[in-house]
Amino acid sequence: MSHPIAERLTNPDPGERRAACAAAVDDPSAVLLADALAAALGDPVKAVARAASDALVAIGRRDGGVEEALRRALRSDEPSRRFGAAFTAARLDPPGPRLLPALVEALASPDGDVRWSAARLLVEAGRVHGDVLPLLVGLARAGESPVVRRMATFALRELAPERPEAAEVLLAAARDVDLHVRRAATTAMASLQGPPPAIAQHLLAALRSDPDAATQRLAALALGEIGASAPAALPTEAPALLESAAAEGEDVDLRRAAQRALARLRAERPG
Repeated sequence: MSHPIAERLTNPDPGERRAACAAAVDDPSAVLLADALAAALGDPVKAVARAASDALVAIGRRDGGVEEALRRALRSDEPSRRFGAAFTAARLDPPGPRLLPALVEALASPDGDVRWSAARLLVEAGRVHGDVLPLLVGLARAGESPVVRRMATFALRELAPERPEAAEVLLAAARDVDLHVRRAATTAMASLQGPPPAIAQHLLAALRSDPDAATQRLAALALGEIGASAPAALPTEAPALLESAAAEGEDVDLRRAAQRALARLRAERPG
């Protein structure tokens, strides 16, 4: 005979399924419901999947005994359930290598919230496990889909802004065949610490003549950030080019971006 809460977790009404997740936490046999809750991590309704994760975290912190259910969910045939298991496991313990396959897979999810959560968890894992950085470098260079390359680029920006290999990858990504990857790389360049000269030179070239207006604006903003955080990395001609864009740019948004960049430079150089 199945547990009443386990039956409620399969109810057609998502509100009932969500309520069942909450009820599981206070049930005397809560640990025995771990597998049923782990199955609900793949629920098509986000609120239900999150409630299942919350329940497993509450039970795991109080009683333990949910680890095996999460390990089994990580081997599920359902991508959403695999990510839900990785996300939940990372809420209980720092994300480790066993979560990497599910997190990398989730970078290609059609759900933007899932993609960003996976990227954040990869960054968190990378702060502890050295093998994550080369993994992200490889994904940014040669990920199968533009979405994966773009998300890996953003993750590198957070994980290793001071690393030379991150700057190299961003330069390569700025020449990607996909426009959105190129924009992501241009945005990420603004966060580099002590970037090599090639970064600022690329941004100057993009500001001058990139055919994509959004990339021009992003390049202007990135030059402002680099000049504010690492003045020695900013070419001497950059302020004049920004002044020209701020005053004469045909695109009003480019003028505004150049003005913001100049304000950043002046804030750091009050004299």
